[in-house]
Amino acid sequence: MVLQIIEILLILGLIAWQVYIFIGNRRLIERVQTMYPSTNQMGVEQTTISDFNETLEYDAVTATSTSPEFSRIVTDTNDYLRANIGAAAEFNTLRDISEREAALLDAEIEAQISTPLYLGLLGTFAGAILGLLALVNPFGATDVTDPAASSFNNDDVTHFLGGVLIAMCGSLFGLGFTLWGNQLLKSARATRDRLKNGYYNFLQKALLPKLNSDMQRSMNSLQNVLDAFNEKFFSKVQDDFMTRIADFLPRVTENISIQKDFLEKLQQIGYTELANATIKVFDRVDKSAGSFEKFLGYQEALNVSVEKGAETVTTITALLNRLTALEQSLNQVPGYLQEHDNRVREQARFFGEHHALLRNISQGVNQALNEDATLMRAALDQRREEFEKQAQAAHAQWSAHFRQLNKDNIYEKIVEYMSPFQQLPTQQMQLNRLQEDQARRNTEALQAMQRQLEQNQQIQARLLQQTDRTQDLLDRILEPNWFQRTILGKKTPPRRSDGSSPR
Repeated sequence: MVLQIIEILLILGLIAWQVYIFIGNRRLIERVQTMYPSTNQMGVEQTTISDFNETLEYDAVTATSTSPEFSRIVTDTNDYLRANIGAAAEFNTLRDISEREAALLDAEIEAQISTPLYLGLLGTFAGAILGLLALVNPFGATDVTDPAASSFNNDDVTHFLGGVLIAMCGSLFGLGFTLWGNQLLKSARATRDRLKNGYYNFLQKALLPKLNSDMQRSMNSLQNVLDAFNEKFFSKVQDDFMTRIADFLPRVTENISIQKDFLEKLQQIGYTELANATIKVFDRVDKSAGSFEKFLGYQEALNVSVEKGAETVTTITALLNRLTALEQSLNQVPGYLQEHDNRVREQARFFGEHHALLRNISQGVNQALNEDATLMRAALDQRREEFEKQAQAAHAQWSAHFRQLNKDNIYEKIVEYMSPFQQLPTQQMQLNRLQEDQARRNTEALQAMQRQLEQNQQIQARLLQQTDRTQDLLDRILEPNWFQRTILGKKTPPRRSDGSSPR
């Protein structure tokens, strides 16, 4: 009797526990059923936010009287829409946000829906065990000599079956609560799926069309900004950069023409005539001592020629100064290119958030301009070094010539020749050889300067070719790409007869 009372109390406790678990499951099922609101409780409104002193607007989802789960869905959806302002929202992403929240609630209720059935099985096993303890008492002493004590009577079997019956009642309640909970969950899921489909239809009909229209407006705004940027950039390049290059090239060509004319005139100086006149002077000195005064006049004429040579050196120095001024002017070109590059970088940073095309354009323009500036700087530096070397070589040759003239003082030699007049033919031959050697050296120096000028002309031709390549590169960069032609509707500018785009 005591064991039956214990079984009844145990089963009543298990049933109460099953009722408590079922009530908790019922609340979870109601949360599943009311997870999504009806479509008339949802809406889309335009929200304004401030980001880095900039006001941005986006379309946000709103809902009234919603469940905590759907409130989290709305919050995550609005965070996604705010992070993708100006871009097309993907429906799959919005659906994944909702499905993950629903899966969390399903996993929570799946873990508890079968708990009443397990509690009923626990009560069944507990009742059967207690009934067996009443039928067979393994802890009590049994008299083996008494046959009645070692056999089962009807009361013991009745107590055992009564305990099993009471335990089966717990299993029955557990099975009933589990079936009831499954039916309620099935109905709740059907309602939730219907409301969830309504929510998805609301997103496709009310939210996504607005986002697509916002995307179209953003693309139109981007097209206008790109057109303004292209027009401003092209005008800057055409008005400033090409104008300065066009101003520098005529000056360089004029300087080369002046140098060429100077060398041609310098080469036309009659060194051979000077030598012949000197020979005639010696002939006259041989014939008559009175002709010595005439030789002094020729010597003075030679001094005048030397002074003119000094003036020639001064003229070369002036030309080098002009080339230095030209170099300083060209050195300002990289600074202007760097300033223009900084402006291009600012434009690229501003439009970098919209499309990667602007970054590709900025990188191509910067690379082309930097390469052109580097090539121009290297060519100008090489040309300046070559002119300096030529000036130093010419200065050294003129200095050697002057030192040789000072060393070989003709007047003193003539005085010496007048004393021993018999050595006059030998000294005259030495003087002729000296003048021929000097004339040969001057001719070689002039030829070297002529070759260097031809090399400078070739370098300038290559610079002009590089300038044309830069212009062609800028034209190709400014041509609309596939995206601008197909999406933005921008037409390709007509080509000139030489294959490049018009400026």
